[in-house]
Amino acid sequence: MKINTPTSIAVFLSIVIFLFALILFYFLHNRLDFLYGFILFYLLVITVIYYVVKNFFYEKIKIIYKNIYKFKGTSSIRDLDIENVEREAEEWADAKEEELNAYKRDENYRREFIGNVSHELKTPIFNIQGYIQTLLDGGLNDNKINMKYLERTNKSVDRMINIVEDLEVISRLETEDSQLDLEPFNIVDLAKEVIEAFEMKANNMNIKLELNNDSQSEIVIGDKNKIQQVFTNLISNSIKYGKKDGTTRVKFFDMENNMLIEIADDGIGIEEDSLDRLFERFYRVDKNRSREIGGTGLGLAIVKHILEGHNQQINVRSTVGVGSTFSFILEKGK
Repeated sequence: MKINTPTSIAVFLSIVIFLFALILFYFLHNRLDFLYGFILFYLLVITVIYYVVKNFFYEKIKIIYKNIYKFKGTSSIRDLDIENVEREAEEWADAKEEELNAYKRDENYRREFIGNVSHELKTPIFNIQGYIQTLLDGGLNDNKINMKYLERTNKSVDRMINIVEDLEVISRLETEDSQLDLEPFNIVDLAKEVIEAFEMKANNMNIKLELNNDSQSEIVIGDKNKIQQVFTNLISNSIKYGKKDGTTRVKFFDMENNMLIEIADDGIGIEEDSLDRLFERFYRVDKNRSREIGGTGLGLAIVKHILEGHNQQINVRSTVGVGSTFSFILEKGK
């Protein structure tokens, strides 16, 4: 019988102690022998219990304890403290469970990401294939369609290039290859430059672009080129998803040593259940309209990565039919 359960250990101890008692009391003849026998019996019981506890409990617990510390990345452990074993084992188990859950989330995210990339690239590839096949089948000699199909092919190629370039941007932002060049710069002037670049696009939809500076400063600390990309993506989205005769406002506010920057529009707005996923790669609130008006579905993901690189985060509040406001904070410069 293996001695590895509470019942077997209890039976083993009972038998051993009982045999000790029989042997000792068999040889007892007087009170002095009884005293010596009692002392010997006491010592034997302690020895047996120590042996059982050490070999069947302590050593096995210590092995588990060592493994816990090994997984924690610690080469040496403290003396085994029985009272702390349960707590530390639970903490280790919780940490491993969270690690496993994080792995599963990452695995699901990778699968979804690969599916999204495939889907986004598949559309322009199939379009290009269709246009070229039509031209090869004789359309190249038809002046009514050859230039039209070549132009459409070129647009599909441009779309693929934009997707690949945005993926490269995100990849660089996620690695050490993309170091921030932090320096003081005039963020109001930077916003004006971006607004000027979008004036023609905004005019096509009769959208007004406004800039309001309610801050006492115009200087912030950040990577100027990357913050320009943030403005470009946010202002571009405000126009794409804006409404005709609407307004996009870029606003600056004081927050003690920081500056709050807001890009607000009065466009179509975003459903509340979409806000949590808004900054995921390729996530689109309105898939049909998003593809009609262009874009790679990566702009907001790029914005999120850039601001996280500045130890900040992008926030959004939105109401369907009323509009959306994106905001972030940067440290003021001197």
